[in-house]
Amino acid sequence: MAAGKPGPALTVGIPLVILAAGGYFGYTKFVKPAMDEKESKAKEEKLGKSTSLSGKQYGTMIKMAGDPWSGYSTFRKEPQLEQELAKSDVGVAYFDDEKYYDQNERMKALAAGDLDVVLTTVDAFLQHGAKHKKDGLYPGVIIWGIDESNGGDAIFLSKDKKSFDDVKPSDKVCYSAGTPSEHLWDFASLSFTALENVKADAGVVAKDCWEKLKKGEVQVAVLWQPFTAIAEKEGYPKVFATGGQADDVIVDVAVANRDYVIKNKGTLEKLTQAYFKVIDGYIKDPAAHGKFITADCGPDCGGDQALGTAVLKGIDFLDYQENMCLWWGQCGKPAKMIDRISRTGRLLQAKNKLSAGDMPKPADVLNDSFLLTIKSAMDMKAKLAAEVAGKDSKEAEAKLEAKEKEYTYAAEKAKDDASADIGTLKLPSIYFQEGKASLDPNGESVVDGIGDRLKSFPALCVRVWGHTNSVGNATANKALSERRAKAIVEYLQQKDSHSFPASRFDVRGFGAEKPIMKNGVEDKNASRRTEFKLFNCN
Repeated sequence: MAAGKPGPALTVGIPLVILAAGGYFGYTKFVKPAMDEKESKAKEEKLGKSTSLSGKQYGTMIKMAGDPWSGYSTFRKEPQLEQELAKSDVGVAYFDDEKYYDQNERMKALAAGDLDVVLTTVDAFLQHGAKHKKDGLYPGVIIWGIDESNGGDAIFLSKDKKSFDDVKPSDKVCYSAGTPSEHLWDFASLSFTALENVKADAGVVAKDCWEKLKKGEVQVAVLWQPFTAIAEKEGYPKVFATGGQADDVIVDVAVANRDYVIKNKGTLEKLTQAYFKVIDGYIKDPAAHGKFITADCGPDCGGDQALGTAVLKGIDFLDYQENMCLWWGQCGKPAKMIDRISRTGRLLQAKNKLSAGDMPKPADVLNDSFLLTIKSAMDMKAKLAAEVAGKDSKEAEAKLEAKEKEYTYAAEKAKDDASADIGTLKLPSIYFQEGKASLDPNGESVVDGIGDRLKSFPALCVRVWGHTNSVGNATANKALSERRAKAIVEYLQQKDSHSFPASRFDVRGFGAEKPIMKNGVEDKNASRRTEFKLFNCN
């Protein structure tokens, strides 16, 4: 190479480097942002516009959707949750779009990976998740419980009725189709005799049903807060509500996409930790939570703090301890989530909304690893505290403790109050041998099933009324019908004295005083029966 003349490395290489550097700068400065913006717009068009309180973008954004239920408010607008997640450069992109109010659309987006986490109910997850299975598996797994509706959803009657037994087959019911209101109605219509053939005049949201009830277009309405509080205030009979009257019927859960669980375990751990820190804080400060819920309620509450408080009272937010001890069985008791999945699946099958073949094994749709991560951190903290306290101190483990609600009963005080009645349960017949008052093995099996059904209504007392037909001596028949009713209650108490104390029952025998008539003639087989009526007795 001649002296003073640049070689190929300089004449070709340097311009290429400069060109490459300029290209990289142009790509990162102009091309990539434009591509990202285009991709973001495409996703936004597909998903809808996401909302967050601050509008900030974090390094990792969890795509999430639910509906206007106040139980989901923590994910929508809670600044404390955003602040906790921001410490790890994580944020929630909450898609508050009406199309995701449709549970099926929510599950479809979860299955496609367009959403990372959806907020839904156990019944909606089972029903709609079955439509979007991949390789035979549901599109997501339940990672924790959010809340249990505790009066936030309720069934109201027109003012001329007092109990479900007053409802006629010609009456109409309004519920918001495709929402937990429909599921509550399914539960009630399968449970109470008078509701079996009531026709639906469905609405889109609870407000529609409230308007129809006021106008007399329907005689039964399934409402959610704040319309339950409004209907009560205006004197409409609230006959049946979630909570102790209908235990664990509507349970809200967080469901994560299966692939996201595998690829983003750390992010979901941070979300879980931040969420329960906020919830535990609100449990300690219910006034602050009530204020937040009132704001989240928006136009429905109209800034009325009393309505906001009513909304909050209708929701049992599940804290970390309740999740671990009650719902996931980490305190030596059976996991309620497993039982709730099984019971909900059976109800959906009875309503032809889920096939037996699509019903998942609970273990296949549950993932407790994110809850357990918090437990591990608590144990480590307790261990360090024990080490600081000295070698003679016991190495502590994090204490997990949560108890089920306890109910007291006063059937004797309320048994003659007809206004306390809820309605007559639809149950299989219990047959006794002619002239006998003892249960045979077949009868015991039927009563076992009835006892299991009664546990779904833990706050309510039960009228167990025995009847006979008109054949035989009237006095003897009345005594026989009462002995039979007592035999049923005694059997229930032997099996489970805690759930079935004597104070929960109104036991009577009527003999042939209340026959079943068909076309003016007694149906002697139908007249021989035992009725189970639920009533409020607290």
